[in-house]
Amino acid sequence: MKHIPNTLTLANLLCGSVACILTIIKAPINYILILLLCSLIFDFFDGFAARLTKVSGPFGKELDSLADVVTFGVLPGLLMFTMLGGDDFYTRLNNLTSGFVYNGYIIGLFPFFGLLITLFSAIRLAKFNLDEDQSYYFKGLPTPANTLFIFSLYYIHQNHSFSLLNNIWFLLFITALSCYLLVSNIPLLALKFKNLKWKDNSLIFSFLIICLILLIFLKISAIPILILIYILLSIIFRKKIISDGTKTT
Repeated sequence: MKHIPNTLTLANLLCGSVACILTIIKAPINYILILLLCSLIFDFFDGFAARLTKVSGPFGKELDSLADVVTFGVLPGLLMFTMLGGDDFYTRLNNLTSGFVYNGYIIGLFPFFGLLITLFSAIRLAKFNLDEDQSYYFKGLPTPANTLFIFSLYYIHQNHSFSLLNNIWFLLFITALSCYLLVSNIPLLALKFKNLKWKDNSLIFSFLIICLILLIFLKISAIPILILIYILLSIIFRKKIISDGTKTT
């Protein structure tokens, strides 16, 4: 029983690693989606299993962060790398007409900016491990939420015609925004129920209802909107979130 939490963490790492490989080889996007969803499930239940079996400790905490660096750090970095043109890197490299410039872009540089998301995800995870306040509310955007955000943009980029997602400057802006949100000190709502009473969890219940409605109608395309709503709600109810966290401590 004591090995169940770490086994779930390793399952998260395995799914994340395979998802990275599938992204690199341009596998069907639905396969990547399935693996990402499995990783999210394993990531949720490893902590739950640790509390249930009462075997939580520093080893499990460090292993969880190492797994998350891959699934929720390397994977979104690769997804952004691909959207920035990294999937066509060698083709364009072979068609260079002048140095490292092709069609006005420094092709050897721009796609790799996507990997800044990987670096800032690692910083965010290190901060999370050292900050006890984040047991009660998040400071900055959690890496799983950020990965869902980047994946949803990648999904729209691959399946729909949306001009902004073909604009390299917009994608660089999204990359910079993602990096900022990961390491910012903005207090964000932690989706942890105190009990099942509406009064004590009204903000969480309201957000989940909004999630359900938008996901039914917009499916994966709803995720960028939901992330925006999540951040706006957290900013609007900032004092309540901090106050509730203080009461919990």
